[in-house]
Amino acid sequence: MKSLPDLAGFTFVPMLTGTEADGHRKNAAKKDLEQAYRTGKAGSQNQKLRKHLARLQEIDNDLEYITGINTYFDKEMILIDISGQRFTNNERISYFRSVFGKFPKNSLIFIDPDTGLKEESPDCKHLLYSEIKMICDRMDTGSILMLYQHFPRGKHEDAIRETSTRLEQYTGFNTAVVTDNETAFFILAKNQKLEDRLKNSLECYADTYPALQCVNCA
Repeated sequence: MKSLPDLAGFTFVPMLTGTEADGHRKNAAKKDLEQAYRTGKAGSQNQKLRKHLARLQEIDNDLEYITGINTYFDKEMILIDISGQRFTNNERISYFRSVFGKFPKNSLIFIDPDTGLKEESPDCKHLLYSEIKMICDRMDTGSILMLYQHFPRGKHEDAIRETSTRLEQYTGFNTAVVTDNETAFFILAKNQKLEDRLKNSLECYADTYPALQCVNCA
């Protein structure tokens, strides 16, 4: 957001499934934060962010957790819109219609399914490629779409290549990827000039963190 000041705001679609954090998950999240700092993962150099995320691990309710995320962006003077609606597999169409009833302009739109992207027969942990196409069709040329993907079994390079190819087939746009070899974020823009600036920004960001790699950014 800070490297692309033309963006007016950040739109976060967390696809909340209603699963609350238990003690095991909270302890695992705490260890993940500690490991992120040791291994140089994304955001680990940001001390304010690390402290804020550590405080968020004390929250059990996911809707309260979302409010805590909102607080951080408010402090950073970044306009943010977060969907707090529950997501179910049976109500996929109405969920996305509601979320994008007033579709944001000049926004970084981050969609965070529990597991990632799927071509067909999804459950509540997945986002369909056809839904991504619908979102891209409605997205204006001043916006950027970012998608979360947990790596499936197999070679990560193959997974990135296959997912990037499918996204291009469904949307018609090239996809840049930022990965720490555990998760990947697929990022695309409809505007060529914005895409060039985006890729340059991602490359610069990845260069500052040892664990990060930027794919298709050249």
